[in-house]
Amino acid sequence: MNRGDGRVRSDLAEGMDEAERVAMRREIVDDVGKVLRSELAADEWGRVLVEVVRTENGSPAVTAIDVEEVFGDEARVDALFGGEAARAIAPMLAKASEALCALDGVELEHVGGGTFVHLGEGQFGWLAGLVHAPSRRLDGERDALVAALVAKNGRLAEQFGFPSEGRIDIDLATEAVAFSPRDGGPPLGGRGTLVGTFAPATRTWGWGGTNPHVPEAIRRSAAAVVDALTDRDLWELTTPVFATDQPTAWALAALICDRAGGDGVYCASEPEGLVFVLLRDVMPV
Repeated sequence: MNRGDGRVRSDLAEGMDEAERVAMRREIVDDVGKVLRSELAADEWGRVLVEVVRTENGSPAVTAIDVEEVFGDEARVDALFGGEAARAIAPMLAKASEALCALDGVELEHVGGGTFVHLGEGQFGWLAGLVHAPSRRLDGERDALVAALVAKNGRLAEQFGFPSEGRIDIDLATEAVAFSPRDGGPPLGGRGTLVGTFAPATRTWGWGGTNPHVPEAIRRSAAAVVDALTDRDLWELTTPVFATDQPTAWALAALICDRAGGDGVYCASEPEGLVFVLLRDVMPV
């Protein structure tokens, strides 16, 4: 598991099947959860963000621990996280984060640590990266938004075979979508607007409207979609880039599709990650 320099191998999971990776991941998270409950009052908060860097000798070290969603005795929680209890378990949290990154196939240096989430009833989850608590509105609507998007994408697939049963061309600069079915059916046209991108290597979401790597015309149209939303209580909408997971990336795309009255969302897999495109006005031409 360890290199001679103290690092956990990034290829830790290469010799494991999926069941073995899941089991080891669960074991590590459960062990950390027990310590968090006994030492840092885990029954009184929702998540901790553990920032981890590598020292000069290659070993991981915690540089910061932030607690969010405190619903218990806030003064007690602050005292624990600012005291000896947190310092004492920091090395364990650093090694656990390193091992969990390896099991998830991401580099610790790329994600900067991990987030332990209290799921209730003594159960914990873990996310690569420093993942802040979602906005209450987004969290509350997530399931309905994603279900609605699945239904919309399903209708496009059922009616037109889009996108798997033909060729799709999208010009984001002009927002032009063209789809040619393989069965010789009528081609489709529509509008395609960049929503954002998700980078699996760094577990980050970036909005298209603030992406410095795309042309101005694409940024402008992408920003217009988000700027039109009235949900100004969502911190996600005003944060250009932030750590998250792939399901939340889909939830964000679903939110935009819902608010913009879209017909669906097309997700393109590129070398750097996933590109989410809002589809509107899709119809035969």
